[in-house]
Amino acid sequence: MKSVIALLVFAFCSSSFAWTSTAPQTREYVFKYSLSGKMLEVRKPAASYEDAFAQAAQQCFNFYKEGKKVSEDRGLDIIDVCANPRS
Repeated sequence: MKSVIALLVFAFCSSSFAWTSTAPQTREYVFKYSLSGKMLEVRKPAASYEDAFAQAAQQCFNFYKEGKKVSEDRGLDIIDVCANPRS
């Protein structure tokens, strides 16, 4: 009798706690930036807002920096704009 109960408990536990793996749902996030009259819209597909935000902020910084060395004030302005996108 104990073995039947133990078998039933084991069968129930193994089926109800089974792990099912699913791929994370990706969604497209849109970020809009504006600095000195230049507009930038970045669309990033990602599994989470945080991932999309980090990628878009890096792309924003590179866009406004234009591959040049910038002054400290200009760099802080770019960081401020890229850290605070409009939606």
